[in-house]
Amino acid sequence: MIGVVFLHEISIPKNQNSFLTLHGFTNIDLPMQQSIDLLRRKLGEIYPPGEITGFTRMIFESLCGYTPTDILLHKDTILSEDIHRKIERITDRLSQQEPIQYILGYTDFCGRRFDIAPGALIPRPETEELTRLVITENSGQPSRIADLGTGSGCIAVTLALSLSDSKVEAWDISTEALEIAQRNARKHNAHVNFFQRDILRYDVSELPEESLDIIVSNPPYIRRCESRSMSANVLEYEPHIALFVPNESPLLFYEKIAMDSVRLLSPGGKLYFEINEAQGEACARMLEAAGYKHIRIIKDLYEKNRFVSAIKPIRHG
Repeated sequence: MIGVVFLHEISIPKNQNSFLTLHGFTNIDLPMQQSIDLLRRKLGEIYPPGEITGFTRMIFESLCGYTPTDILLHKDTILSEDIHRKIERITDRLSQQEPIQYILGYTDFCGRRFDIAPGALIPRPETEELTRLVITENSGQPSRIADLGTGSGCIAVTLALSLSDSKVEAWDISTEALEIAQRNARKHNAHVNFFQRDILRYDVSELPEESLDIIVSNPPYIRRCESRSMSANVLEYEPHIALFVPNESPLLFYEKIAMDSVRLLSPGGKLYFEINEAQGEACARMLEAAGYKHIRIIKDLYEKNRFVSAIKPIRHG
């Protein structure tokens, strides 16, 4: 590993600084434990211990290729000056509550690594649950799928790879988000058709009727009034266009997508939403009024109402 030496290969005398200088290390070369201590000291008043442990794991995996076991077993490893300075810069950015995913430039989603940058929302574990739900319920069924509000492209790319007989398209209003999503599709060799479209204003009459079998969306759903309880790392760094809706219109995106999906979905086509936990019943009532059937409110791993699914009725007669 470049820039790393394991101390169990050599004997360290009590005068460690003199020994390290003698053997070619500068005064900035430090054991890994000191970098871990730096993270704990600078971040201890901002983040809980478990989160700092997570940061430590991610940082050393990114910079050194270490697993959590490596970190436990080799805390006396000497880090190069370059690695230590990178850790210092990362620590400084974390102390400003910048998300670790934006700092490192990636996040893990459904077992794959995705590029991420401030132009796209950081995918949450709940969105992984939504994606796995779609995969589980539609495996082995070639489908025409659209991901509306794709962001980093994590849902669309994962569906294209996991439901390989399906055709997947993805929409987003943001040029920055679409660039990140396209980069992720190329990175994973996933075939996804991307379109820059404003969900709220796009006229779907331009598209063929019944041209989709599945529509999935994790649209903005946080009311502005709820921002008071949100952390700075979200409010100050993640794109508000992907987060918030007006207080008086919590179902703004869901209503438009549901209306458009009546035209776009084939009979028996499926609609999957990630939702605000407080809006499950309201979303279900809205879908029922729009004519959808088999409406479900599904809880996430934290037992919160987090997903809604519905089916467009098959015409009779």
